[in-house]
Amino acid sequence: MQFQPVMTLEESPRRVSKLVVSVDDTSEWAPYLRRAGFHEGAEVEILSGRDPVMVRCRNGCVALRRCMLGCVRVCALREAEVRARRAVRDE
Repeated sequence: MQFQPVMTLEESPRRVSKLVVSVDDTSEWAPYLRRAGFHEGAEVEILSGRDPVMVRCRNGCVALRRCMLGCVRVCALREAEVRARRAVRDE
């Protein structure tokens, strides 16, 4: 398996699918993020906005404050994984 660089969701560029690696459970925002679907292995993508920011998480969209994005660590998805996940989601 090839190493994928890990970054926070705040550092992630717009319109690029990422995979959630972890959520900082020491943050006050962690319970909200978990309820919104931010779990390890979830596919996420920043769609638009500055504050709040519109983020697609799994099959839904949620508006998050910019300060919340730093609590979510993500890594890049390979293109094949993106296509496979979209095909399953669209069935």
